[in-house]
Amino acid sequence: MKVFKYCLTVIVLTSLVSCSSLDVNLPSYDELLKAQTEQDGRACVRQYNIRGYGMLDDDVISISASGKNRHYLVTTLFQCHSLQTSFAAGFKGDFSELCGGGRDKILTSEESCPIKSIFEFKSREEAFATFEKVDKIRLDLKTAAKETAKEQASSKNDNTADL
Repeated sequence: MKVFKYCLTVIVLTSLVSCSSLDVNLPSYDELLKAQTEQDGRACVRQYNIRGYGMLDDDVISISASGKNRHYLVTTLFQCHSLQTSFAAGFKGDFSELCGGGRDKILTSEESCPIKSIFEFKSREEAFATFEKVDKIRLDLKTAAKETAKEQASSKNDNTADL
């Protein structure tokens, strides 16, 4: 009987460890930005209007442009770590414009980052406020998922203690 309980305990602990090591399946910044802005992510910006860029996350870039006081949030298809350490970046698009949709790219000396979506804002403040709101939503979802996982783990432990 003790061997049975020991084996059962090992199996339960193994399954708990494997469950706790899984990442939480969060919606992407791209999905959340589409929901928050009600834009399709296919905005365009003329390359010669770009005055600067900055990383907000590994797959979100802010771009400031001259002209009509516009600001853009750009999501990439995958994480582009080299943008954080690169001194300069180039932009490759058709017809001197960058547009969301996966054809255009942000280039560094180390990698090419395909652009997934571009969202247009009237001001830098509006763009950053929207990003902060989306970032908080992701953080809240992650916290809730971790709490749910802890509750499930404690209920499994309670069930094994009853055996």
